[in-house]
Amino acid sequence: MRKIAADIIYHYQTKQSYLNIELNAALEKTPLSREDKDLITRIVYGTVQNEIYLAYQLEPFIHGKIKAYERAVLLISFYQLIFLTKIPTYAVCNEAVDMIKKKYGMQRSKLMNAILRNFIRQGVRPIEAKDEFEYLSIETSTPLWLVKLLNKQLGKEKAVRICHSYLEKPSLAGRVNTLKASRDELLAQYETFKAGELSEDAVLFEKGNIAHHELFKSGKVTIQDESSQLVARFLDPKENSYVLDMCSAPGSKTTHLSALMKNTGKIEAYDIHAHKIQLIEMNAQRLGAENIMAHAMDSTQLRTIYPDETFDYLLLDAPCSGLGVIARKPEIKYQAPDSMDGIITLQTQLLEVAYHLLKKGGTMVYSTCTINKKENQMQMAKFMKQHPDMQCVKERLILPYEYHSDGFYMCKLTKGADNESNL
Repeated sequence: MRKIAADIIYHYQTKQSYLNIELNAALEKTPLSREDKDLITRIVYGTVQNEIYLAYQLEPFIHGKIKAYERAVLLISFYQLIFLTKIPTYAVCNEAVDMIKKKYGMQRSKLMNAILRNFIRQGVRPIEAKDEFEYLSIETSTPLWLVKLLNKQLGKEKAVRICHSYLEKPSLAGRVNTLKASRDELLAQYETFKAGELSEDAVLFEKGNIAHHELFKSGKVTIQDESSQLVARFLDPKENSYVLDMCSAPGSKTTHLSALMKNTGKIEAYDIHAHKIQLIEMNAQRLGAENIMAHAMDSTQLRTIYPDETFDYLLLDAPCSGLGVIARKPEIKYQAPDSMDGIITLQTQLLEVAYHLLKKGGTMVYSTCTINKKENQMQMAKFMKQHPDMQCVKERLILPYEYHSDGFYMCKLTKGADNESNL
């Protein structure tokens, strides 16, 4: 079982692949019980969430070069020894040593045994840092550049809370599909659900997997974070409208728009990845959303097929750095800081297309699952400066720790209409 976890970490780090893809592929191949698969998942995600802290603990015991696979084994072993205290230490050590012995032979397995035994004997290493930023970085396994970015943009108190929230388990949220049911109806019938705190369409699932529930299979509930559920209501499209969703997959917000429109009008839903169109269509079919047309295309090229000022409403849920969803996708925090530069350029290109395709008097929402001002407030300020007829009606930033939800930004704008900003 631990070998599977070590293999996942090794492949994720050496191939620089997506963690969830490596995990899902590995779990599909194994006949282990649900309980064992859950433990593997916890070890894998826990190791990646705490990688900087674990590497700090490992550092004093490595006096020479170790192989990438050995490092993966050590990281998952240190995670178990520090965080999963109900697992016997001998089980962690014996299996780690056995894995290295089978792969590299007796000599390397002795080194593995010595490192683990020395750590168990000496205990957890206190954090010694040159300043409070480095301390927070090690403590929460948040890269130093990200700690400093959050501190600069949001202040010390919020930065500390955000970094700690990245290690917490986010809520298990679902959205009631109002095409088939009401939230009051479901709350009255099912004790496993409780009302969400942030979205009027949200229900919280206290344990288990919503995807296995009868309400999910029947299309009365779909999996969607509470913050994400606010986006469609921010746009608030009227019935019988013509709507463009520029970055739609997997279709959570698109199908929410359909529910708000009561299956009237038409929604053109686009995604650049052809294989994701099936996800949109499957979600729409399960939820009974019949006014969605899904297409595979690069949305920066949409002006080649639609005349300017075509759509009444437009949603641009833009590609972003994802700094609001790190609790769910911990590998995001280890991206290079300059990787955001290309994303910001792409956002700007998509916004330009959105501007031209929106009718005069039309409404659009720009949203991201990041909390980085360069991709949010600063992006909107630049956009409105370039297009003075675009006016911000309202905007909202949700930080990850506020509702145990994803961090999200959304801004509602109108084109060429007389509105008073309520910021």
